[in-house]
Amino acid sequence: MTQVENKTFFQTFKSYIITCAFFIVAAITVSVVLPPKDSEVTGPSIKTVSESNSEDYLYEASLSVENISREDRGLQLYRDPNSRGAVEWFYLHITGNRDVTMAILEEAEKNDIPLSLAFALAYTESRYNVLAVNKNTNSSIDRGLFQLNDKSFPGLTEQDFFNPKISAKYGMSHLKHCLKVGGNEVTGIAMYNAGTNKVKSGRTPQSTLNYVGKIVAYQDKLERLFTEEVCPYFDDINSFGGVAVALLNSDKIKR
Repeated sequence: MTQVENKTFFQTFKSYIITCAFFIVAAITVSVVLPPKDSEVTGPSIKTVSESNSEDYLYEASLSVENISREDRGLQLYRDPNSRGAVEWFYLHITGNRDVTMAILEEAEKNDIPLSLAFALAYTESRYNVLAVNKNTNSSIDRGLFQLNDKSFPGLTEQDFFNPKISAKYGMSHLKHCLKVGGNEVTGIAMYNAGTNKVKSGRTPQSTLNYVGKIVAYQDKLERLFTEEVCPYFDDINSFGGVAVALLNSDKIKR
């Protein structure tokens, strides 16, 4: 091996080591920073967060809209072919399920929903459990990844509710509608949980305010983690000589 080949080899090897270090640090940080999935969420008997007794998450009705109405960097990077693979990799390690991850990413992108909000909603609704089921006091049933209600979506079969692609399709389109009617994320999230009429008439229950608080808290954690672990690799791409992008966008983490 010539001196030039030697130098090229060691430069490439160094770049690979740096990129591998990124994946290791990111994976460890994801597991430490984000809250663990509930141990009881292992089958179709899950309760939605809206019914939980969670005084720690009480939110005032005057919750600042500016705090969560923000541009989502993840959606920008997902739409860029050069960074899409890194976004997929990040959220795959958040959910632990490729089908769930790709369903949420694709439908969030189609509906212009910030990725952090889309994943925070899915986590709060079902802990990313596609078999989640909740029986409501009005005899209706919420099912699947986004806990679609059988009364609100009468055209769906029981199998449809448990299909992550179908759940994400209707969940994201309904959230888009709620955000449009509500005018901001806080009101839109509340409408997704309690219904547009109840929120518009000023009859938003405290449980819904708690629900909004949980989503906002999880969304904030996702955004901070994404900013720390993914954004630097694309905000300052030159420092990695392009090698990191090639690996992050490799076939191993593409669908």
